[in-house]
Amino acid sequence: MIKSIRLINWRSHADTKLTFHKGTNLLVGIMGAGKSSILEGISFALFGTFPAIERRKIKTDNLVRFNEQSAKVVLEFEWSGVLYRIERTIERSKKSISTNAEIYKNNMLVEHGQTAVSSYVQSLISVDYDLFTRAIYSEQNNLDHFLNLDPKRRKEEIDTLLGLDKFELARTNTVSVINQVRSKKEGFSGQFNHSEIQEIQKKEGECLSLIAATTSKLAERNSQASVLSDAIAATSKLFENMKKEKDVFEKLDRELLRLNTQVDSLKKELEGKNFDHSQVTILEQKFASSNSAKEKLLGEIKLLEQKQTSLSKEIGSIEGRIKTIVQAEATISTLRDDLKKQLGESSLDQLNQELKEQDQQLLSASSEKSSLEREIKEINDLIPRLKEGDSKCPLCLSDLASHSISHIRAEKARLLSEKNSRLVELSSLISALKTKITSLTSRSKSASLISEKLKMLKPESADELSAARTTLELGLTNILTEKKQFQSKVDAINTDLDSTKYQLKELREGLAKKSNLDSISKNLFDTKERLSTIKFDGAEFDSLRTQVENKRLEMERQLASKKTLESELRNSNDLLKVVRERIAKIKSVEAEIIFLSKLEEELAIYKNALLETQTSLRLNLIDAINNAMNEIWPIFYPYKNYHALRLGANEKDYVFEVFDGQEWKSLETMASGGERACAALALRVAFAMVLTPNLSWLILDEPTHNLDSGAVQLLSSALQYKVPEVVKQTFIITHDEGFMGSEFASSYRLDRDKTNNGETKIDQA
Repeated sequence: MIKSIRLINWRSHADTKLTFHKGTNLLVGIMGAGKSSILEGISFALFGTFPAIERRKIKTDNLVRFNEQSAKVVLEFEWSGVLYRIERTIERSKKSISTNAEIYKNNMLVEHGQTAVSSYVQSLISVDYDLFTRAIYSEQNNLDHFLNLDPKRRKEEIDTLLGLDKFELARTNTVSVINQVRSKKEGFSGQFNHSEIQEIQKKEGECLSLIAATTSKLAERNSQASVLSDAIAATSKLFENMKKEKDVFEKLDRELLRLNTQVDSLKKELEGKNFDHSQVTILEQKFASSNSAKEKLLGEIKLLEQKQTSLSKEIGSIEGRIKTIVQAEATISTLRDDLKKQLGESSLDQLNQELKEQDQQLLSASSEKSSLEREIKEINDLIPRLKEGDSKCPLCLSDLASHSISHIRAEKARLLSEKNSRLVELSSLISALKTKITSLTSRSKSASLISEKLKMLKPESADELSAARTTLELGLTNILTEKKQFQSKVDAINTDLDSTKYQLKELREGLAKKSNLDSISKNLFDTKERLSTIKFDGAEFDSLRTQVENKRLEMERQLASKKTLESELRNSNDLLKVVRERIAKIKSVEAEIIFLSKLEEELAIYKNALLETQTSLRLNLIDAINNAMNEIWPIFYPYKNYHALRLGANEKDYVFEVFDGQEWKSLETMASGGERACAALALRVAFAMVLTPNLSWLILDEPTHNLDSGAVQLLSSALQYKVPEVVKQTFIITHDEGFMGSEFASSYRLDRDKTNNGETKIDQA
């Protein structure tokens, strides 16, 4: 039994909680008040969806109330004495919509996640979403839906409701598969040929014979090649050893030729020349002496360059100071002009004295103004207190005559006028003084700043600096002359050093060549000795090389023959593979034909079995539904003119008939609106009893569609008093106020301001 549901930001519900009881629960309200969304919430809580979502009439995003970021549905129900609570949430973000679900058993979390919770619920109540919407949940205006359909569509929808459409779909698909199997079998039959199998098997034998012969020849070639390979290895070893001796002999011979060439070349270069080590010592001493003299001169030049750098820096410094003096004099002239502009014909002290006097005047005027303002206020406060007929003065409390009051009022008025006039003059004077003081203050500050700058600028004498620069430039000229003289001496020494260096180079190179000649002559003698010890026979070497080459040519011929045989063997094996693949393919086609023939027979049997099962199941279900309807028909229909109601079926339609005591008649032609409503309700309850016997729920949305007032009254009475006898819990949604009654398990009235997109309001009736 469903105990309660809470909807938070769900469609038009801000925060709605409804409590339900065993029996029929009624929800009444105007169109758009949020009634259907409660039943949709029940379906969503149980299965995570409802028909409008499945048909894509609305999106999950539309379930969240306007201007809210999330929605929540909480459903509590009791099953087998255990309390369960399902909570499903929808979160809205800028990019996507996310959902979550949790189910609690006696307040303990047992499963979470959309799919996991839906599966848990289906397993618990043994009803899936499809069966729930077919047998329990009647959508809006759908109570007498089956009574108003045309025959073809009624047969399709009732078959779907009873689950028989799956048999029809399976039978149709089976016929399609049989046709496909038959077509495929005919295609394979066209590929099958018995005579081709015999020819291919003969070809297989020929391939096997050729492979055996080629394999035998290849083994013979391998044996010959092995023997020849051993002979080549032995001959090649002898040849390699002799080749090494030949390489050593030729290397020494080339070395002997190279050494002889070097000896002859060096002897020609040294011919007629005498090189002595004592000459090297003399030249080295001369080079060192000249280099020492050069270093002393360079030291003198470096000292002169340091003096030159120092004098250049001093001259540059003096020139900078002279430039600064010129710039300072120009700045002083400009500042003096600015100071005169600020002071005029006065001095800075005179300007400050004038500023002080103006400040005193401003202070005096401001003080007088404040005093006047206070006196004016006092007079203004006094005048209203001087009234005609007063016998005493309001200030001193002295006795007054009547003419004295008038005189005092006139005197105070005259005095007030004079003081106001003076106050205007003082205000004008104060404004002028403030302006003048501001100007004098600005001039005083500027003049003081300029005076400070003039005190800081005390330029040097430019004439003294110019004389010092002339003296330094004369000293710099003398240094440059002396430096030039020293550089001339250094250049002469460099010329002498270059000559001595060249002589030393020639002498050292000659001594090195003489030493190299002695070393090469010794190597030449040693090489001749080593060459005389090597025994090498060129004819024997050529003979052995010819033998190796001939054996290798023979090996190449053997390998070529072997390669040809291997290629023939591969080709034969490839051909055998192709032949065997063709044999396997033909046998596969034969096996496929046999398999498809058997499959076609089995599918035909299965098709007939489906038809028989569908027919038998339809009859059994109709029988069960009719038994259920006739159990509850007397409860829902209190009159005696129709004793029974039944559902029948033929090839094209399901028919509804009532029994008047003598014969069965069509419900559509005989029954009134109220009778049709009772029949539709009985059919709905029977469907629920047969298809979901364990659940005992019934949900009807707007069941009064197209019913007159009498039929509405009859249906309301049946729902209040009769339906609870056979269905444990029923939910009714209607806009018809005629349904309101005192015997409903719970009754709620829903309202909403749709014009302003208001939230759903709930009143318990």
